[in-house]
Amino acid sequence: MTRERFDMILRANRDRVYGHALRSLRDADDAEDVTQEAFLRLWRTDPDVPDARIGAWLLRVVHNLCIDHARRRRTVRTYLGQPDPTALADLAAEPHPAAPGAGEATGRIGGELREAMAALTPETRSILLMHYEQGLKLREIAELIDANVSSLKVRIHRARKALRAVLEASDEPPLAARHENGI
Repeated sequence: MTRERFDMILRANRDRVYGHALRSLRDADDAEDVTQEAFLRLWRTDPDVPDARIGAWLLRVVHNLCIDHARRRRTVRTYLGQPDPTALADLAAEPHPAAPGAGEATGRIGGELREAMAALTPETRSILLMHYEQGLKLREIAELIDANVSSLKVRIHRARKALRAVLEASDEPPLAARHENGI
């Protein structure tokens, strides 16, 4: 791979890759590590992938790296205790460069949604992010994670149902009611 081609791919995909890793792992340092590893793998392997598909290749690599990282982190937590409880709140307060400016209501709802997504497995969270945040079609995600579309639909349905249950279990009114009432 030439340096120029790598630089072009890096510039075109770094925010998307980092944003996906950040939302999947919910930790800026871990997301940076995963993003770096994904681009290192691109440089080392120079996959025989057309430039139009390189973004999808990178998302697949990041998806798998996030799952691996979450598994390792879970093992470390078993031995080292729980992570800092303020880390998620700090992360929610920081704007992400890949995210467009968000208003006050969007920030509040987004923070609650991020907290609710913490209840999902890293793989399920990653699938939801690819579909709703990255805008990938179910067929594309299925190709990326080597799954069939119908099982992917079931996983997304179950994840949405779990998110709804977590959000409705909070002390505040459901998100839809707050949005309609301007809360």
